[in-house]
Amino acid sequence: MADQRRLNVFFDVDYTLIMADGRLRNHTEEVFQRLKDAGHSIYIWSGVGIRRFDMRLHGLDGYVDDYFVKPLYRYRERLDEMDVPIVPDYVIDDHPQVVRAFDAGYHIPDIARRDDRELLNVLEEIEALADGGAPGDDASGGNE
Repeated sequence: MADQRRLNVFFDVDYTLIMADGRLRNHTEEVFQRLKDAGHSIYIWSGVGIRRFDMRLHGLDGYVDDYFVKPLYRYRERLDEMDVPIVPDYVIDDHPQVVRAFDAGYHIPDIARRDDRELLNVLEEIEALADGGAPGDDASGGNE
């Protein structure tokens, strides 16, 4: 296999990774592990502040490269102002306007069913992008 591109992957927290009832979205740890194994960087950002406590609570802090406060508007334009020194290569968020502000990403539903597989779809898209494909070139058909 050819060298894969290493991506800076940014995950939102509320209703993206952690649901309203406090439970973690299905497949989160598996996806984080596979992303790290492939050499990608995982960043957590939230519009309500740094969420290290939540990641520690769910045993995920060890996968995370850094934490940031997410801009609440003009998402890309305000990265410097918000002290985010890295431009996201791929964004996962329950707000479509955040995803659209960047080159690649996945608008994830804010409600997760018991059989939720959204993060597996995210992983497939990231793997395809890292292999040189365009966002949405994978089997899931893309999402944004």
